[in-house]
Amino acid sequence: MNRNYLVLLLALATPLSGAFRAGAAYRVITPDIRSDAPPVYIAGFGQNRLATGVHDPLFVRCLAMATGKKPVVLCGVDLIGLFLDDVEKIRQGARTQLGRDLDVVISSTHGHEGPDTMGLWGPKPGVTGINETYNAFVIQRSVEAVVAAVKGMKRAQLLLARTGFPDLKSFINDTRPPVVNDPELIALTVRDRRRRTIGTLINWANHPEALGSANTLVSADYPAAYYRVMETLRGGVAVFMNGAVGGMQSPLGAQIIDPTTRQPAEGFRFAETIGERLADLAHDALNNARPLSIDRVEYAEKRIQIPVANEGFKQAAAANLYGGRKAFRPDGTSETVVGYLRLSGGKKVRLEAAAIPGELYPELSVGGVQKYPGADYPDAPVEPALKPQMTAPFKMLFGLANDEIGYIIPKSEWDERAPWLQNAPKRWYGEVNSIGPEAAPLIQAAFAALLRR
Repeated sequence: MNRNYLVLLLALATPLSGAFRAGAAYRVITPDIRSDAPPVYIAGFGQNRLATGVHDPLFVRCLAMATGKKPVVLCGVDLIGLFLDDVEKIRQGARTQLGRDLDVVISSTHGHEGPDTMGLWGPKPGVTGINETYNAFVIQRSVEAVVAAVKGMKRAQLLLARTGFPDLKSFINDTRPPVVNDPELIALTVRDRRRRTIGTLINWANHPEALGSANTLVSADYPAAYYRVMETLRGGVAVFMNGAVGGMQSPLGAQIIDPTTRQPAEGFRFAETIGERLADLAHDALNNARPLSIDRVEYAEKRIQIPVANEGFKQAAAANLYGGRKAFRPDGTSETVVGYLRLSGGKKVRLEAAAIPGELYPELSVGGVQKYPGADYPDAPVEPALKPQMTAPFKMLFGLANDEIGYIIPKSEWDERAPWLQNAPKRWYGEVNSIGPEAAPLIQAAFAALLRR
Protein backbone atom coordinates (compact mmCIF):
# COMPACT_ATOMS: atom_id res chain seq x y z
CA MET A 1 0.00 0.00 0.00
CA ASN A 2 1.54 3.35 -1.02
CA ARG A 3 1.83 6.18 1.47
CA ASN A 4 -0.65 8.51 -0.27
CA TYR A 5 -3.37 5.84 -0.23
CA LEU A 6 -2.77 5.23 3.49
CA VAL A 7 -3.11 8.95 4.24
CA LEU A 8 -6.42 9.04 2.34
CA LEU A 9 -7.79 6.11 4.32
CA LEU A 10 -6.80 7.75 7.60
CA ALA A 11 -8.45 10.99 6.54
CA LEU A 12 -11.70 9.19 5.77
CA ALA A 13 -11.63 7.33 9.09
CA THR A 14 -10.83 10.40 11.22
CA PRO A 15 -13.34 13.27 11.55
CA LEU A 16 -11.81 16.39 10.03
CA SER A 17 -11.64 19.57 12.09
CA GLY A 18 -14.47 21.75 10.84
CA ALA A 19 -16.60 18.87 9.56
CA PHE A 20 -19.97 19.12 11.28
CA ARG A 21 -21.01 15.93 13.07
CA ALA A 22 -24.05 15.10 15.15
CA GLY A 23 -25.56 12.26 17.12
CA ALA A 24 -28.60 11.78 19.33
CA ALA A 25 -29.79 9.32 21.95
CA TYR A 26 -32.33 8.95 24.74
CA ARG A 27 -32.81 6.89 27.85
CA VAL A 28 -35.98 6.22 29.89
CA ILE A 29 -35.97 7.60 33.46
CA THR A 30 -39.49 6.63 34.54
CA PRO A 31 -39.59 5.87 38.29
CA ASP A 32 -40.64 2.51 39.64
CA ILE A 33 -44.27 2.72 40.80
CA ARG A 34 -45.09 -0.43 42.76
CA SER A 35 -46.76 -1.15 46.05
CA ASP A 36 -43.49 -2.57 47.41
CA ALA A 37 -41.32 0.28 46.06
CA PRO A 38 -40.53 3.53 47.92
CA PRO A 39 -43.19 6.23 47.46
CA VAL A 40 -42.74 8.67 44.59
CA TYR A 41 -43.62 12.23 45.54
CA ILE A 42 -44.71 14.21 42.50
CA ALA A 43 -43.07 17.62 42.31
CA GLY A 44 -44.38 21.01 41.36
CA PHE A 45 -47.54 21.95 43.24
CA GLY A 46 -47.65 20.85 46.87
CA GLN A 47 -46.45 18.29 49.39
CA ASN A 48 -47.51 14.64 49.61
CA ARG A 49 -48.85 14.19 46.07
CA LEU A 50 -48.09 10.48 45.74
CA ALA A 51 -47.76 8.90 42.30
CA THR A 52 -50.35 6.16 41.74
CA GLY A 53 -49.19 5.01 38.29
CA VAL A 54 -47.54 5.97 35.01
CA HIS A 55 -49.35 7.57 32.09
CA ASP A 56 -46.32 7.98 29.81
CA PRO A 57 -42.56 7.52 30.23
CA LEU A 58 -40.06 10.14 31.32
CA PHE A 59 -36.86 10.61 29.33
CA VAL A 60 -33.46 12.20 29.13
CA ARG A 61 -32.94 13.13 25.45
CA CYS A 62 -29.61 14.36 24.11
CA LEU A 63 -28.30 15.91 20.89
CA ALA A 64 -24.50 15.98 20.41
CA MET A 65 -22.77 18.29 17.93
CA ALA A 66 -19.12 18.91 17.11
CA THR A 67 -16.79 20.30 14.50
CA GLY A 68 -13.54 19.61 16.31
CA LYS A 69 -12.41 17.35 19.11
CA LYS A 70 -14.72 18.73 21.82
CA PRO A 71 -18.43 17.92 21.39
CA VAL A 72 -21.28 19.96 22.85
CA VAL A 73 -24.19 17.85 24.10
CA LEU A 74 -27.62 19.41 24.69
CA CYS A 75 -29.95 17.34 26.87
CA GLY A 76 -33.56 17.85 27.89
CA VAL A 77 -34.69 15.86 30.94
CA ASP A 78 -38.34 15.38 31.95
CA LEU A 79 -37.94 16.57 35.53
CA ILE A 80 -38.88 19.52 37.74
CA GLY A 81 -35.20 20.44 37.96
CA LEU A 82 -31.70 19.17 38.69
CA PHE A 83 -29.29 21.02 40.91
CA LEU A 84 -25.79 21.79 39.65
CA ASP A 85 -24.38 19.11 41.98
CA ASP A 86 -26.17 16.34 40.04
CA VAL A 87 -25.40 17.93 36.67
CA GLU A 88 -21.69 17.93 37.51
CA LYS A 89 -21.91 14.20 38.24
CA ILE A 90 -23.44 13.65 34.80
CA ARG A 91 -20.72 15.69 33.15
CA GLN A 92 -17.92 13.92 34.98
CA GLY A 93 -19.43 10.50 34.37
CA ALA A 94 -19.64 11.16 30.63
CA ARG A 95 -16.06 12.46 30.46
CA THR A 96 -14.81 9.42 32.34
CA GLN A 97 -16.64 6.92 30.13
CA LEU A 98 -15.65 8.65 26.90
CA GLY A 99 -12.10 9.39 28.00
CA ARG A 100 -12.30 12.87 26.48
CA ASP A 101 -13.40 16.39 27.26
CA LEU A 102 -16.83 17.62 26.26
CA ASP A 103 -19.40 20.25 27.17
CA VAL A 104 -22.79 19.11 28.47
CA VAL A 105 -25.89 21.26 28.98
CA ILE A 106 -28.67 19.61 30.99
CA SER A 107 -31.95 21.53 30.78
CA SER A 108 -34.87 20.29 32.87
CA THR A 109 -38.26 20.64 31.19
CA HIS A 110 -39.65 21.66 34.62
CA GLY A 111 -42.42 19.08 34.33
CA HIS A 112 -44.86 19.10 37.24
CA GLU A 113 -45.92 15.45 36.93
CA GLY A 114 -42.65 13.68 37.72
CA PRO A 115 -40.60 12.76 40.82
CA ASP A 116 -39.29 15.29 43.29
CA THR A 117 -35.58 15.53 42.43
CA MET A 118 -35.01 18.72 44.46
CA GLY A 119 -36.46 17.78 47.86
CA LEU A 120 -39.17 20.43 48.16
CA TRP A 121 -42.30 18.33 47.62
CA GLY A 122 -41.99 15.50 50.16
CA PRO A 123 -44.66 14.08 52.50
CA LYS A 124 -44.86 17.27 54.55
CA PRO A 125 -43.04 20.59 54.98
CA GLY A 126 -39.54 20.07 56.29
CA VAL A 127 -39.23 16.50 54.97
CA THR A 128 -37.39 15.87 51.72
CA GLY A 129 -39.07 14.22 48.76
CA ILE A 130 -35.78 13.11 47.16
CA ASN A 131 -35.23 9.40 46.67
CA GLU A 132 -31.43 9.23 46.38
CA THR A 133 -31.63 5.94 44.52
CA TYR A 134 -33.80 7.55 41.87
CA ASN A 135 -31.55 10.61 41.51
CA ALA A 136 -28.58 8.27 41.08
CA PHE A 137 -30.57 6.39 38.44
CA VAL A 138 -31.23 9.67 36.59
CA ILE A 139 -27.53 10.51 36.68
CA GLN A 140 -26.60 7.05 35.37
CA ARG A 141 -29.15 7.14 32.53
CA SER A 142 -28.17 10.69 31.62
CA VAL A 143 -24.52 9.65 31.35
CA GLU A 144 -25.59 6.77 29.12
CA ALA A 145 -27.56 9.11 26.84
CA VAL A 146 -24.71 11.62 26.58
CA VAL A 147 -22.17 8.88 25.82
CA ALA A 148 -24.42 7.22 23.23
CA ALA A 149 -25.11 10.54 21.50
CA VAL A 150 -21.38 11.32 21.26
CA LYS A 151 -20.42 7.82 20.12
CA GLY A 152 -23.14 7.96 17.48
CA MET A 153 -21.94 11.21 15.91
CA LYS A 154 -21.59 11.17 12.13
CA ARG A 155 -21.20 13.70 9.34
CA ALA A 156 -24.37 15.74 9.30
CA GLN A 157 -26.31 18.70 7.97
CA LEU A 158 -28.05 21.25 10.16
CA LEU A 159 -31.35 23.02 9.48
CA LEU A 160 -32.90 25.81 11.54
CA ALA A 161 -36.42 27.21 11.49
CA ARG A 162 -38.70 29.39 13.57
CA THR A 163 -42.41 29.92 13.93
CA GLY A 164 -44.41 32.46 15.86
CA PHE A 165 -47.78 31.07 14.86
CA PRO A 166 -50.54 32.94 16.76
CA ASP A 167 -51.88 29.93 18.64
CA LEU A 168 -48.49 29.42 20.32
CA LYS A 169 -49.10 32.56 22.34
CA SER A 170 -52.66 31.47 23.10
CA PHE A 171 -51.23 28.38 24.83
CA ILE A 172 -49.62 30.63 27.47
CA ASN A 173 -51.39 32.32 30.37
CA ASP A 174 -49.24 34.92 32.14
CA THR A 175 -50.46 35.56 35.69
CA ARG A 176 -48.17 38.42 36.76
CA PRO A 177 -47.65 41.89 35.33
CA PRO A 178 -46.22 42.86 32.98
CA VAL A 179 -47.87 40.39 30.61
CA VAL A 180 -44.86 39.46 28.47
CA ASN A 181 -44.38 36.15 26.64
CA ASP A 182 -41.57 34.63 24.63
CA PRO A 183 -43.76 32.40 22.43
CA GLU A 184 -41.47 31.97 19.43
CA LEU A 185 -40.60 28.34 18.71
CA ILE A 186 -37.10 27.67 17.36
CA ALA A 187 -36.47 24.28 15.78
CA LEU A 188 -33.13 22.66 14.97
CA THR A 189 -32.79 19.40 13.12
CA VAL A 190 -29.70 17.44 12.09
CA ARG A 191 -29.67 14.79 9.38
CA ASP A 192 -27.08 12.49 7.90
CA ARG A 193 -25.77 12.59 4.34
CA ARG A 194 -28.68 10.41 3.19
CA ARG A 195 -31.09 12.98 4.66
CA ARG A 196 -32.21 10.69 7.45
CA THR A 197 -33.03 12.59 10.63
CA ILE A 198 -30.61 12.15 13.51
CA GLY A 199 -32.41 14.41 15.95
CA THR A 200 -34.74 17.40 16.21
CA LEU A 201 -34.58 19.89 19.08
CA ILE A 202 -37.16 22.58 19.76
CA ASN A 203 -36.92 25.48 22.18
CA TRP A 204 -40.17 26.99 23.48
CA ALA A 205 -41.18 28.61 26.78
CA ASN A 206 -44.14 27.32 28.79
CA HIS A 207 -44.53 25.38 32.05
CA PRO A 208 -45.26 21.65 31.49
CA GLU A 209 -48.05 21.72 34.07
CA ALA A 210 -51.08 21.29 31.81
CA LEU A 211 -52.26 18.28 33.85
CA GLY A 212 -52.63 20.34 37.02
CA SER A 213 -52.24 19.52 40.69
CA ALA A 214 -54.92 16.82 40.93
CA ASN A 215 -53.17 14.39 38.58
CA THR A 216 -51.30 11.52 40.26
CA LEU A 217 -50.02 9.68 37.16
CA VAL A 218 -46.38 10.20 36.22
CA SER A 219 -46.16 12.01 32.89
CA ALA A 220 -43.86 14.23 30.85
CA ASP A 221 -46.93 16.46 30.30
CA TYR A 222 -47.15 18.14 26.87
CA PRO A 223 -43.55 17.24 25.81
CA ALA A 224 -44.69 13.58 25.72
CA ALA A 225 -46.98 14.30 22.76
CA TYR A 226 -44.28 16.38 21.09
CA TYR A 227 -41.81 13.46 21.28
CA ARG A 228 -44.34 11.02 19.86
CA VAL A 229 -45.53 13.16 16.96
CA MET A 230 -42.15 14.62 16.01
CA GLU A 231 -40.51 11.21 15.86
CA THR A 232 -43.40 9.91 13.77
CA LEU A 233 -43.13 12.84 11.36
CA ARG A 234 -39.35 13.10 11.01
CA GLY A 235 -37.75 10.09 12.69
CA GLY A 236 -34.64 10.38 14.83
CA VAL A 237 -34.66 11.55 18.45
CA ALA A 238 -36.90 14.45 19.52
CA VAL A 239 -35.48 16.78 22.19
CA PHE A 240 -37.34 19.52 24.07
CA MET A 241 -35.56 22.43 25.79
CA ASN A 242 -37.76 24.82 27.76
CA GLY A 243 -37.22 28.57 27.75
CA ALA A 244 -38.04 31.62 29.87
CA VAL A 245 -40.96 30.24 31.90
CA GLY A 246 -40.95 32.64 34.84
CA GLY A 247 -43.54 35.20 35.61
CA MET A 248 -45.76 32.84 35.26
CA GLN A 249 -45.79 31.24 31.81
CA SER A 250 -48.35 28.45 32.15
CA PRO A 251 -50.96 26.66 30.04
CA LEU A 252 -53.26 26.60 33.07
CA GLY A 253 -55.97 29.15 32.43
CA ALA A 254 -55.48 29.09 28.66
CA GLN A 255 -58.39 28.10 26.43
CA ILE A 256 -57.23 25.38 24.04
CA ILE A 257 -59.44 23.69 21.46
CA ASP A 258 -58.96 19.98 20.74
CA PRO A 259 -58.72 19.78 16.92
CA THR A 260 -60.27 16.29 16.90
CA THR A 261 -63.46 17.27 18.75
CA ARG A 262 -63.52 21.05 18.18
CA GLN A 263 -64.32 21.34 21.88
CA PRO A 264 -62.22 22.80 24.71
CA ALA A 265 -59.47 20.31 25.51
CA GLU A 266 -59.45 18.80 29.00
CA GLY A 267 -57.32 16.41 31.04
CA PHE A 268 -54.61 14.59 29.16
CA ARG A 269 -56.00 15.85 25.85
CA PHE A 270 -55.25 19.36 27.08
CA ALA A 271 -51.55 18.50 27.37
CA GLU A 272 -51.51 16.36 24.23
CA THR A 273 -53.05 19.08 22.10
CA ILE A 274 -50.21 21.45 23.02
CA GLY A 275 -47.46 18.91 22.33
CA GLU A 276 -48.98 17.74 19.05
CA ARG A 277 -49.29 21.32 17.83
CA LEU A 278 -45.67 22.08 18.73
CA ALA A 279 -44.51 19.09 16.67
CA ASP A 280 -46.70 19.95 13.70
CA LEU A 281 -45.59 23.58 13.61
CA ALA A 282 -41.90 22.73 13.99
CA HIS A 283 -42.14 20.05 11.30
CA ASP A 284 -43.83 22.41 8.85
CA ALA A 285 -41.28 25.15 9.51
CA LEU A 286 -38.34 22.78 9.04
CA ASN A 287 -39.78 21.55 5.73
CA ASN A 288 -39.08 25.04 4.37
CA ALA A 289 -35.55 25.27 5.79
CA ARG A 290 -32.34 24.76 3.88
CA PRO A 291 -29.14 23.15 5.17
CA LEU A 292 -26.68 25.57 6.74
CA SER A 293 -22.92 25.33 6.65
CA ILE A 294 -21.54 24.85 10.17
CA ASP A 295 -17.81 24.74 10.85
CA ARG A 296 -17.68 25.86 14.50
CA VAL A 297 -19.65 24.62 17.50
CA GLU A 298 -18.60 26.59 20.59
CA TYR A 299 -19.75 26.64 24.20
CA ALA A 300 -18.53 28.80 27.07
CA GLU A 301 -19.62 28.95 30.69
CA LYS A 302 -19.17 31.35 33.58
CA ARG A 303 -19.56 30.51 37.27
CA ILE A 304 -21.14 33.13 39.46
CA GLN A 305 -22.11 33.48 43.12
CA ILE A 306 -25.58 34.81 43.93
CA PRO A 307 -26.53 36.03 47.42
CA VAL A 308 -29.24 33.82 48.93
CA ALA A 309 -31.92 36.16 50.22
CA ASN A 310 -34.77 33.64 50.36
CA GLU A 311 -35.39 32.55 53.96
CA GLY A 312 -37.33 29.51 52.76
CA PHE A 313 -34.31 28.34 50.76
CA LYS A 314 -32.10 28.81 53.80
CA GLN A 315 -34.47 26.81 56.00
CA ALA A 316 -34.68 24.04 53.38
CA ALA A 317 -30.89 23.80 53.30
CA ALA A 318 -30.72 23.75 57.10
CA ALA A 319 -33.27 20.89 57.16
CA ASN A 320 -31.19 19.07 54.52
CA LEU A 321 -34.13 18.89 52.09
CA TYR A 322 -31.63 19.10 49.23
CA GLY A 323 -29.69 16.08 50.42
CA GLY A 324 -26.37 17.91 50.66
CA ARG A 325 -26.83 19.72 47.35
CA LYS A 326 -26.71 23.50 46.91
CA ALA A 327 -24.39 24.06 49.86
CA PHE A 328 -24.17 27.78 50.56
CA ARG A 329 -20.77 29.43 50.66
CA PRO A 330 -19.49 31.07 53.87
CA ASP A 331 -20.40 34.49 52.47
CA GLY A 332 -24.06 33.44 52.09
CA THR A 333 -23.97 32.98 48.35
CA SER A 334 -24.80 30.00 46.16
CA GLU A 335 -22.70 29.10 43.12
CA THR A 336 -24.34 28.52 39.75
CA VAL A 337 -23.42 28.73 36.06
CA VAL A 338 -24.44 30.74 33.01
CA GLY A 339 -23.68 29.35 29.55
CA TYR A 340 -23.44 30.55 25.95
CA LEU A 341 -23.66 28.39 22.81
CA ARG A 342 -22.72 29.53 19.30
CA LEU A 343 -22.93 27.72 15.97
CA SER A 344 -21.15 29.37 13.06
CA GLY A 345 -20.41 28.75 9.40
CA GLY A 346 -17.70 30.72 7.63
CA LYS A 347 -17.99 34.26 8.96
CA LYS A 348 -21.70 33.93 9.77
CA VAL A 349 -23.07 33.11 13.21
CA ARG A 350 -26.09 30.87 12.59
CA LEU A 351 -27.38 30.22 16.11
CA GLU A 352 -26.77 31.62 19.57
CA ALA A 353 -28.23 30.31 22.81
CA ALA A 354 -28.18 31.38 26.43
CA ALA A 355 -28.11 28.65 29.10
CA ILE A 356 -29.80 30.13 32.18
CA PRO A 357 -29.90 28.28 35.55
CA GLY A 358 -33.52 28.90 36.51
CA GLU A 359 -36.90 30.27 35.48
CA LEU A 360 -36.19 33.56 33.75
CA TYR A 361 -38.96 36.13 33.49
CA PRO A 362 -39.69 36.62 29.75
CA GLU A 363 -39.08 40.36 29.94
CA LEU A 364 -35.46 39.44 30.69
CA SER A 365 -35.44 37.27 27.56
CA VAL A 366 -37.13 39.47 24.95
CA GLY A 367 -37.59 42.83 26.73
CA GLY A 368 -40.49 44.63 28.37
CA VAL A 369 -39.36 45.23 31.97
CA GLN A 370 -41.76 47.63 33.68
CA LYS A 371 -41.23 49.95 36.64
CA TYR A 372 -44.41 49.90 38.72
CA PRO A 373 -45.18 51.95 41.83
CA GLY A 374 -44.72 49.79 44.89
CA ALA A 375 -41.62 47.94 43.72
CA ASP A 376 -38.98 47.36 46.39
CA TYR A 377 -36.11 48.64 44.22
CA PRO A 378 -37.67 51.38 42.07
CA ASP A 379 -34.31 52.90 41.17
CA ALA A 380 -32.67 49.63 40.10
CA PRO A 381 -31.24 49.75 36.56
CA VAL A 382 -33.20 47.76 34.00
CA GLU A 383 -31.27 44.65 32.97
CA PRO A 384 -30.81 44.43 29.17
CA ALA A 385 -32.83 41.53 27.74
CA LEU A 386 -30.68 38.57 26.70
CA LYS A 387 -31.99 37.70 23.23
CA PRO A 388 -31.61 41.22 21.77
CA GLN A 389 -27.93 41.10 22.77
CA MET A 390 -27.40 38.21 20.39
CA THR A 391 -26.88 38.91 16.69
CA ALA A 392 -27.52 35.52 15.08
CA PRO A 393 -30.70 35.06 13.00
CA PHE A 394 -31.73 32.21 15.31
CA LYS A 395 -31.68 32.72 19.08
CA MET A 396 -32.49 30.20 21.79
CA LEU A 397 -32.73 30.47 25.55
CA PHE A 398 -32.49 27.30 27.61
CA GLY A 399 -34.19 27.67 30.97
CA LEU A 400 -33.35 25.56 34.04
CA ALA A 401 -30.02 24.84 32.34
CA ASN A 402 -27.50 23.01 34.54
CA ASP A 403 -29.17 24.19 37.75
CA GLU A 404 -32.48 25.38 39.25
CA ILE A 405 -32.26 28.55 41.34
CA GLY A 406 -35.96 29.41 41.04
CA TYR A 407 -37.50 32.52 39.50
CA ILE A 408 -35.17 35.13 38.03
CA ILE A 409 -37.02 38.43 38.44
CA PRO A 410 -36.00 41.87 37.12
CA LYS A 411 -34.69 43.72 40.15
CA SER A 412 -36.86 46.76 39.39
CA GLU A 413 -39.94 44.48 39.49
CA TRP A 414 -38.97 42.82 42.80
CA ASP A 415 -41.91 43.08 45.20
CA GLU A 416 -41.51 41.39 48.58
CA ARG A 417 -42.89 44.23 50.72
CA ALA A 418 -46.20 46.09 50.59
CA PRO A 419 -47.50 48.12 48.85
CA TRP A 420 -47.76 45.54 46.08
CA LEU A 421 -47.25 46.23 42.38
CA GLN A 422 -50.22 47.94 40.74
CA ASN A 423 -51.79 48.34 44.22
CA ALA A 424 -52.74 44.66 44.25
CA PRO A 425 -54.60 43.50 47.40
CA LYS A 426 -52.05 40.75 48.07
CA ARG A 427 -48.48 39.91 47.12
CA TRP A 428 -47.74 38.56 43.67
CA TYR A 429 -46.41 35.04 43.20
CA GLY A 430 -42.73 34.78 42.34
CA GLU A 431 -40.39 36.05 45.04
CA VAL A 432 -41.26 33.14 47.35
CA ASN A 433 -39.52 30.83 44.87
CA SER A 434 -36.61 33.09 43.89
CA ILE A 435 -33.08 33.01 45.27
CA GLY A 436 -33.13 36.80 45.59
CA PRO A 437 -33.19 40.19 43.86
CA GLU A 438 -29.53 40.08 42.79
CA ALA A 439 -29.99 37.04 40.55
CA ALA A 440 -31.11 38.93 37.43
CA PRO A 441 -28.36 41.59 37.46
CA LEU A 442 -25.63 39.02 38.11
CA ILE A 443 -26.87 36.62 35.41
CA GLN A 444 -27.20 39.42 32.86
CA ALA A 445 -23.65 40.60 33.65
CA ALA A 446 -22.28 37.06 33.31
CA PHE A 447 -23.99 36.55 29.97
CA ALA A 448 -22.72 39.91 28.68
CA ALA A 449 -19.20 38.87 29.69
CA LEU A 450 -19.57 35.58 27.77
CA LEU A 451 -20.71 37.50 24.68
CA ARG A 452 -17.67 39.78 24.89
CA ARG A 453 -15.41 36.72 24.94
